[in-house]
Amino acid sequence: MSDPRRYDENEIAEILERATTSEGAVQPTAKGSGEGLTLEEIQEIGSEVGIAPARIADAAQAMASRSLVGTTTTFLGAPRSVSRIVPIDRPLNDDEWTRLVVDLRETFDAVGKVTSEGNLRTWRNGNLHVYVEPDGDRYRVRMRTHKGNVTPRMVVSAAFIFLALFMLVDALGEGATIRALFPALMFGGAGLGTLVFTRATLPGWALERADQMEGLAERIPLLLKE
Repeated sequence: MSDPRRYDENEIAEILERATTSEGAVQPTAKGSGEGLTLEEIQEIGSEVGIAPARIADAAQAMASRSLVGTTTTFLGAPRSVSRIVPIDRPLNDDEWTRLVVDLRETFDAVGKVTSEGNLRTWRNGNLHVYVEPDGDRYRVRMRTHKGNVTPRMVVSAAFIFLALFMLVDALGEGATIRALFPALMFGGAGLGTLVFTRATLPGWALERADQMEGLAERIPLLLKE
């Protein structure tokens, strides 16, 4: 079935770059009408320089799946969760599911727990979950994770800050000497330090998880073609 979608100039460039990267080919220049090109038209351009149509189709699918990346919750403006959905045409068979589990274990360096109920399959490791599930008349691989230690650290930080405020009020009543203020400053600093540290670690964690899911999203369509 032909793909009626038209890709704009930036999307065409990304598709061609993805398709040529693994083949070592020279990336062709796409010249469209200004209204974009269909997948078939991009495949024709690729064929002129020796890029197989299947490579173009795989690159287009990988690019489409990338657009489904998203973060769902934040903490002080930083992402504390990452998710991704990879659309697939059919459920995974046992061999494909086994190979995906191997890839998940290598990617996240964790054995995880595997469960299956018919065509519903799950791999999970702590707060990291990967599902193969129906999506209308198709299927999808849904990946999601969240930073589990944010909430307990928020509780600890709030407790320290509340205690610091209580000590500060008490110290002010005693004349606000350095000796009286020191415990309040110590607990207040610990509370604020916990907040700052937690916030500072989130962007790097989210970027690493997003990159891992990006790699999986590119490999999953190829897994179904093996």
